[in-house]
Amino acid sequence: MKNIGIDIIEINRIKKSGIEKIAKHILSHLEYEIYNKITNIKTKYSFLAGRWAVKEAIFKAYQIGNLQNNYSDWTILNDTKKGFPYIKNNHKTESIVISISHSENYAIALAILL
Repeated sequence: MKNIGIDIIEINRIKKSGIEKIAKHILSHLEYEIYNKITNIKTKYSFLAGRWAVKEAIFKAYQIGNLQNNYSDWTILNDTKKGFPYIKNNHKTESIVISISHSENYAIALAILL
């Protein structure tokens, strides 16, 4: 293991800032298509919070500062058979493993650089 990143997002933070504003800033084009197909508002908040948290965790693992963060360059998808998240387009050369967990009020994510 080379490095680790972790982040937690409070879902109310998204509610206060505006879900569409955050979605357009955080999500890649493909993630935004998936997000738009979600009809349940709680699921939308959870999806968005999870993507935001995991991208922050990735940036922390890579030790990328805020000025270099471009959230929409990273696409996080879920394996269709097992459901676990993975990075579709990793711009770095290292292998990275990610995990996302949700509760009613929070999403937390972990990124491990191998």
